[in-house]
Amino acid sequence: MGDYPCPPEGVSTLITLRDSIRIRATPEQLFKWLESMPQEYVSWHPDHVACRALKGSMLQVGSEVECQEYLHGKLHSMRFRPMRVDPGRRMEYEIIALGKGAFEAVPKDEEIEFVAELHLGSNTPIVGRLIDAALRAFFSRRLEAMRQHTLEEGQNLKRIIESGWKPRAIPDPATKSAYNRSL
Repeated sequence: MGDYPCPPEGVSTLITLRDSIRIRATPEQLFKWLESMPQEYVSWHPDHVACRALKGSMLQVGSEVECQEYLHGKLHSMRFRPMRVDPGRRMEYEIIALGKGAFEAVPKDEEIEFVAELHLGSNTPIVGRLIDAALRAFFSRRLEAMRQHTLEEGQNLKRIIESGWKPRAIPDPATKSAYNRSL
């Protein structure tokens, strides 16, 4: 999309998942939602359990955010680091020990196209194309579950934002959130 590389420059990934959906919103509205993702995470998808900023904030390069969600029936805890933020356009992040991802808002008339990308794997292919193909086949059900999850996140985000979503107050990190109580 736009002038951004896909996958991010210098990344050779085994698997790329990409989904997009049109939303009646401005890029600024989408990025306001992304900024408040830790507070909105559980309402985004029924498989989302918790999310909190460990350091910094969601759209701050160098921050660290931890999220818990069910994928393919198993609870996963993942840490994210924003790597590049172009406000109102694109946010690129690292999923620690898993890969990279991005959220992008592409203006389309009076809507935006919300693009979610996941680049799973490492900076170098493990052994080569045959092994990569074998890994894809081995993980095909999990990948399909992740594709479905990403599709549902886009549909849910569209519903949330188009229904008039307004940001909630950001809780004081010194107080115990539901996430902290669950750890």
